[in-house]
This record gives sequence, C-alpha cells and structure tokens, in this order.
Amino acid sequence: MVRTKELSDFQRGTVIGCYLSNKSVRQISAMLELPRSTVSAVIVKWKRIGATTAQPRSGRPHKLTERDRRVLKRVARTNRPSSVATLTTEFQTASGSKVSTRTVRRELREMGFHGRAAAHMPKITKSGLQAVAVADDIKEKVKLDLPKVKGQLLIFGATNWDLIGRKEVPKAQVAFRNLGQNLWGPHRYGSLSDVQISSVVSGPCAAHSLLITTEGKLWSWGRNEKGQLGHGDTKRLETPKLIEALADEVVVAAACGRNHTLALTEGGTAYSFGENKLGQLGQGNQTDAVLSPALIQYNGQPLVKVACGAEFSMVVDCKGNLYSFGCPEYGQLGHNSDGKFIARAQRIEFDCETIARRVAIFIEKSKDGQVTPVPNVVVRDVACGGNHTLILDSQKRVFSWGFGGYGRLGHTEQKDEMVPRLVKLFDFPGRGASQIYTGYQCSFAVNEMGGLFFWGVTNTSRESTMYPKAVQDLCGWKVRSLACGKSSIVIAADDSTISWGPSPTFGELGYGDNKAKSSTTAQEVKTLDGVYTEQVVMGYAHCLVIARQDTPQEQETLKKLPEYNPGPL
Repeated sequence: MVRTKELSDFQRGTVIGCYLSNKSVRQISAMLELPRSTVSAVIVKWKRIGATTAQPRSGRPHKLTERDRRVLKRVARTNRPSSVATLTTEFQTASGSKVSTRTVRRELREMGFHGRAAAHMPKITKSGLQAVAVADDIKEKVKLDLPKVKGQLLIFGATNWDLIGRKEVPKAQVAFRNLGQNLWGPHRYGSLSDVQISSVVSGPCAAHSLLITTEGKLWSWGRNEKGQLGHGDTKRLETPKLIEALADEVVVAAACGRNHTLALTEGGTAYSFGENKLGQLGQGNQTDAVLSPALIQYNGQPLVKVACGAEFSMVVDCKGNLYSFGCPEYGQLGHNSDGKFIARAQRIEFDCETIARRVAIFIEKSKDGQVTPVPNVVVRDVACGGNHTLILDSQKRVFSWGFGGYGRLGHTEQKDEMVPRLVKLFDFPGRGASQIYTGYQCSFAVNEMGGLFFWGVTNTSRESTMYPKAVQDLCGWKVRSLACGKSSIVIAADDSTISWGPSPTFGELGYGDNKAKSSTTAQEVKTLDGVYTEQVVMGYAHCLVIARQDTPQEQETLKKLPEYNPGPL
C-alpha cells in the first residue's frame, strides 16, 4: 500500500492555513510542492477531527492478522470504556503494529464492540467526540398509541412508480413502463373501501407509500426495487398490501426514505427494510438490500419517533435522545463529520454509521461565528428532508443541520452544518414552534400563535428563502397537517385543503382534469370541497390524504369521488 508523504506538524498547519484562505487543493499542491493526495488527506483529516497532527494516509485501511485481532480484543476489554484514539495507542504498544484509528474502529465494529451486546463490550465512538452509552441501566416500558385519526384513503398525482423522478424506466422494469397514470384529481382506492386508516406515510424522495390501519397493521405499495415494501421480494405493487412479516406487531408509526423504510411498534422497537448500501437500515452492516423487516441494532430506551432522509435515518427515544445512522454526507447525521475519506484512485467514500449513534452536541452560533453549546435538549419531534434534518425540542426550539444549499437550514447562509444548530427565530418567549415539517429542499414550522413559516426552496429556478419567513397567503388559517414533495406543497387547514407548486406537476396538487396543473400561489383544492382532510402526506410526486367519514354526509361526498382500480402486474 502506498502511503502519503510524511509531513511535519508545521507543513500540515501550512496546508490548513492555505485551505482556510480559499486556496484549492491544486493550488496548495503547486505552492508547497506536495502530492495532491497528501494535501487532500490532511484537509479531510482536519475536517473530521479538527486536528492537523494526525498522520495523513490514503488507500483502504488494511486488515489485521488473526494474532493482532486477538491482541486488539484483549486491549479493548481491559481498557473499557476508552476512545478509539486511546485504544489505537494501546494496541500499537502491545502489538508493535502501525495502524490507523480507522482500521481499529472498523475491526472493533466487526468484533461486535457496540451497544451492550455483552456486558464487557462498550460502544466505541469516533475519537474527538465524547463516548455515549447507548442503553441506560433500567429500561422503561412504553405502550405507544396509534394516531387518533381514522378515515378513508384518497390518492392523486403520479402512480407510474418506476418512472417517478426519472427520465425513463430502468431496463429491469421496462415491461411495466406504461403502468400507472397521472391522477389529476382525488381518487379512492377501490380495494380499500372497507379499510379504516389511522395514518398514511411517504417521503419527499420516496416513490413508495405505507398506510397504518386502526388495528395497527402496516400495508405498503409502490416502487420496490430494493425491497422497501417489506414483502420479501422486489415486485412493484400497484395497490396497498399487508406486510405479513409484521402482521403480529402493532405498528404506530413509520417513515420512508428514497429506497428504505422504518416501522415503529407500540413497544418502542423499530424494524427496517429496503436498501442498505450506506447502512441506512441501522442493522450493523452495509448490504445491497434487506427484503423483509428486521430489527435495527439498538439496545437503548424504547423509541418513540422515526424519520428517514434519502439515505439516512433518525430515531428518538422516550427520554428525548436523538440517534442517527446511514450516510454521513453533508454532516446530515449530526456527528460533527461529513464522513468523507479518500479511497483508492482518489475516489471519495463515506465512513457510514451502521448502528444507531447518539447525536451528542447541539450548538448556537452568533453572527460573528462564535459557537456556544446548547445544553438540555430534549427532542420531541424530528423531520428529515433529502439531505437535512429538523428537530423540535421540549422548549419549543428548532435545530437544523445537514446540507445547507438554497437556505433550507434557515441560518441565512448556505453552509453545511455538521451538528444541530439553533434556528434563532424560534428562540424567543411566545415565538416557539409547535410543529415542524420538511420538503426535499425546504423546511416549515408552525409557531405557537399558529403562523406558518417557510425557508429553503421549492423551485430552484427562483430565489431561495434563506431564513424562516411567514407564509402570508396562509395568515389566519389553522394548519392541521402539511406535506411537501419534490416541489409541491399540500396543506390541511380548517375545513379546506390548500396546495401550490411550480411546473412540472403530475396531479399531486389535486386541481382536477381540466384545470391548471400548477400554481405559484396557494389555492384551495376545489375537488375536495366538502371533504374534511385529517392528514396529508406527499411522496416525490404523489399525494395521499386521509378523509374523515364519520357522518352520512361525509360518506356521500366521498362516494362521489372516482375510484382508482389499477390492474394487476
């Protein structure tokens, strides 16, 4: 293995100084007469742990011999709980082998040193951040309630699940390329006429959907290339179907990523299935796909919330602690790192989190860049966009982090945030937030007074909103539920359903067959007049609504809507 050129501390400091002066890797390499790989390694190391003294490296971390693995296991057991940096030093002394902390970390994970899988196996965290115990000594017992909502499912928008968000259908699905249509107005699923629905789930980058019945049974349908529907296969489904593997569980909540799914049971355990290339299922490994529901690798207090970004996941326990796993790109996991390292041939790869790891640091940043830790953050709600996350805490404060493009974090700058950062607007008495929502590239919050705020962008060809601004069109409306897909927004407020979004749309605004297909301003959805919307949810380009049907009049109104009965594959 070729190692990068050995540098002195002074040289490393010079590299970082040049980098902070906005010099490119190419320029620094030419000025200091150093290989580009060495310069990149120093910068990546500095970004990850904020230090320049660590030895630069390139290439994949090498495997330990069987003898060295035995030495490492002994060192880990006798030095618990220590940081990876300490264990690496102890191991090098004991074995005489020169290895990086990355190699040691990887080997420890493979040996099972995480969580409390055994009494002698502490969780090992990245050096530079404090070690966090995953489980408390006494586990609480919880019984989570299903949402109080019940009603009938309505759908509108794109239903050609394999084509959504793509220019053409993949070759493997080409036989079904004409299956599914754009539904320009609300439709009832004929096959669900007798099913009472308590909750419906999708995500701003998802082309699959889930519903939870009033008995707590989880159904799924839509795109299924990575097994994200949980039926043990990769067959696309046109209509909702019960997930048999979870038939004995009472599911109270769920979340959809781009190609993966999380489901939360009433006992506070979480199942995951679908794509797992970047560890987004939290099952302790990275595999192409998991086709049937499996428990996430977590041994802490019972969970109460789950959320999914495109390729990462978040869970919240009953004590208000937040955990994340999956792809760390843009700092979206909140662990003070974007997880990048240089693999072979200058290729950037990510050091993914494959098990739930606690988000330990929350910060506030002043205008002059002064960083102050924010203590006592008890998480009450979490929402994920494509590559960013919002949380709401017990003091009604909002924190955001991850990809900063288009102002979606609300910090008046487009910088990525590696740890949760306080959104200033909601940190004043009487101005706290009561609800949070995210779209693909934007964020929303409803404050205590009922005002709706928006930041980020829905139409990238127009100006972005860099900090939370009140949505003037909805002043005076009481927002009950809000959903945002790739670029369209649908809101349930008072007795109306309101939507808007730029072209192109695929019917997800619900305006009807011969009406305008898009709108830049908020419009009432006239096709849902007389329908009381309990909950709205959006996928990438489709919208799902739970419509109340308590009175004979409401049932009559729903019967007038057209039925959608897609044929079998």
